[in-house]
Amino acid sequence: MKTVKPADLERQSRLGPAIRLYLLTGPDEATMAAVAGHLVTLAGRDAERVDLSGSQLAQDPSLLAAEAASMSLFSSARIIRLELAGSGDDALAAVEALLDAETAINPVVATGASVTAKSKLVKLVEASDHAVAAICYQPDRRALVGIAIAAAEEQGLRLANAEAQLLVDLVSGDQALMRREIEKMALYLDAAPDRQRQVAAADIAALGAATHEEDVSACINVALGGKVRELPDMLATAAAVGVAEIRIIRALAIRALALARLRAEVDAGAHPATVVAAKSSGVFWKERDAVTAQLRIWDSLRIARLMTRLLDCERALKSSGTAGAVLFRKLMTDIAHQAARAR
Repeated sequence: MKTVKPADLERQSRLGPAIRLYLLTGPDEATMAAVAGHLVTLAGRDAERVDLSGSQLAQDPSLLAAEAASMSLFSSARIIRLELAGSGDDALAAVEALLDAETAINPVVATGASVTAKSKLVKLVEASDHAVAAICYQPDRRALVGIAIAAAEEQGLRLANAEAQLLVDLVSGDQALMRREIEKMALYLDAAPDRQRQVAAADIAALGAATHEEDVSACINVALGGKVRELPDMLATAAAVGVAEIRIIRALAIRALALARLRAEVDAGAHPATVVAAKSSGVFWKERDAVTAQLRIWDSLRIARLMTRLLDCERALKSSGTAGAVLFRKLMTDIAHQAARAR
C-alpha cells in the first residue's frame, strides 16, 4: 500500500480490517503521537494494549506476529504499540514475519521518528497490501492554526482564527504543548462538547504565561537577524528559564517555512514590508519588523540550506550518544554569522 498523509489516518473512524501495521515516521513527533493516539482509540476503550520495542523484536523476530495473532484474555480487542529506534532495521525481520503470517487479528501501530522514507522498513510497508505508512512532517503555520481550531472544538471550545494564530505563536508551533494549553483552557472555561465556550485572547494570555514565548522568539530573531554578539547571552537566558533546545529548533523551522513562503512573493517582485504587512502573511504583529528584516537577508537558497541543517540538528538532539547540545550551539552561531554576512 502506498504512503498516506497523517491527516488521512486521523480522519479514519475505524481501523482497516486488512491493515496489520500502521507505520508512523518523520521528524514531527507531535503529529506522530496524535495520529498514533487516535489509531489506538479506534481499537476501543476497553482494548488491551501491548507495548513492544524494536530491541525486543531484534532478539525475537517471531514475537510481533505471535502477539498479533493472539486473542486477549481480558478484553474483546487488543492493539499493539511498537516503538522503533534508529532506522527501524532491528524490527525488519519481525515486520516481515507479521506481513507474511497466515493470521493477524490485532493491529500494530508503530512509531519511529528516525525512520526515513528511504529506509528498508518503509519500502517493505509500501510493498504490502497489509500495511500503511505515513510520514509526519512539521505542518506550516496555516495548518497549525487549523489544527488548533479542530483540537479546541473537540474540547468544546470555539476558537476564532485570530485567537488560534495567537495560540500558535504562544507555543512557537509546538503541537504537543498547544494541545495541553487547549486542555487547560477547557478546564479554565468549564467547556465540554455539550458546553460550548468562546475563547478570547485574554483567556489565552492568562494561561500562556509559562510558555516562554518571548525567549523563543528572541532567540529566533537574534539568530536569523545576524546579531552575533547578542546570541550567547540570549541562549544563556533561554536555558536559564527552561526553554528546551529542540523547541528553539522547531520554532526556527516554522519561521524558515514562513520565510520560504513569503520569499516566493518577494522573488516575484513584491516588497518585503508589503508582503509581511498583508493579512495573508500570517505574521504576528509583534514579529513584523523582524520578519521583514529577515526576508531581506535570507534568499530561497539560504532558506533551503537552513531547513536541511535544522532537520539534521533536531535528529541529533533526539538521538542518544550524539553531541546534540554542541551541534545546537554551533548551528545557532553559524546561522547568526550567515545572516550577519548577508545583511
